[in-house]
Amino acid sequence: MANPNIVWQAFDEESVVINLESGIYYSFNLAGALIWHLIEAGASPADAADRAVQSGAPEEARGQILEFCEKLLREGLIAPAPEGAEPKPASPETPLPWAAPSLASYTDMQDLFLLDPIHDVDEAGWPSRPTQTP
Repeated sequence: MANPNIVWQAFDEESVVINLESGIYYSFNLAGALIWHLIEAGASPADAADRAVQSGAPEEARGQILEFCEKLLREGLIAPAPEGAEPKPASPETPLPWAAPSLASYTDMQDLFLLDPIHDVDEAGWPSRPTQTP
């Protein structure tokens, strides 16, 4: 499951993920984005590997996917799902030809992400409107 302090956006051929706690941002290739979508939807790393292989990835993709998920966990981008959590349906297509999932990290904007108050959002949203006094 994705860490709650993460924001992400998918683009044409990659996905970008920002860890709002560390200020580090990451990009994934197509295979990494596929795995990210499955994990974000609640699939376990093993389930994500099974689904990728069943939809066309080669058998060696299993090890690549599990290694990729370990990197996501070490970087604080994912966390173990709560016990008994049900995964949401997700069915992204496996990119063919298969390339191992990759994760690139960037720290060049870390200071800006950590200064930006947008990550200090509560249920009221951001920016919060000042309360009106009669």
